[in-house]
Amino acid sequence: MHNRPKVPRALVFVFALAFLFETWIWDRFVAVGRRLLALVPWVALRAALARLVAPLPVWAALLLFGVPFVVTEVGALASVAITATGHVVAGAVGYAVTKVVGFSLVVPIFDLTREKLLAMRWFAFVYEKCLAFHKFAERLVAPYRAAAAAWVRDLRARARAHRARRPAGAEEEIG
Repeated sequence: MHNRPKVPRALVFVFALAFLFETWIWDRFVAVGRRLLALVPWVALRAALARLVAPLPVWAALLLFGVPFVVTEVGALASVAITATGHVVAGAVGYAVTKVVGFSLVVPIFDLTREKLLAMRWFAFVYEKCLAFHKFAERLVAPYRAAAAAWVRDLRARARAHRARRPAGAEEEIG
């Protein structure tokens, strides 16, 4: 039996929260990207790209996906390091750019190469572990997310009630 040190629950929670925050941001990029892709004949373009990817060997699909993935992840890490050194705006802009590039390249490439990538046992294993961690993080943060959503609903209800009590056209004076 191994005597591994226990990871503090607070650290796991913070990591899970950061993971979910990034997936939340990612989901927003996906929504914007779908709107942009609606402007492009994506179905025809995807079919043409799929025909180019289909004959590639698995290692080529891994390179096609892996290079942009590694570059964007290293860029995101560098952006966090830049932020940590006090250059908050530069770090935030760099992080946003790496996420946009990641979304623009990595997601469509993964979509095109998914079948080949998941044919590699180690990749499928890592992919399944990432999905499992995402579900774990969702369960861990769910009560806090529900509490925050209830708080926001309460704030909105109070604001509506406050506005309903004010006479129509009344403006509050400032200072």
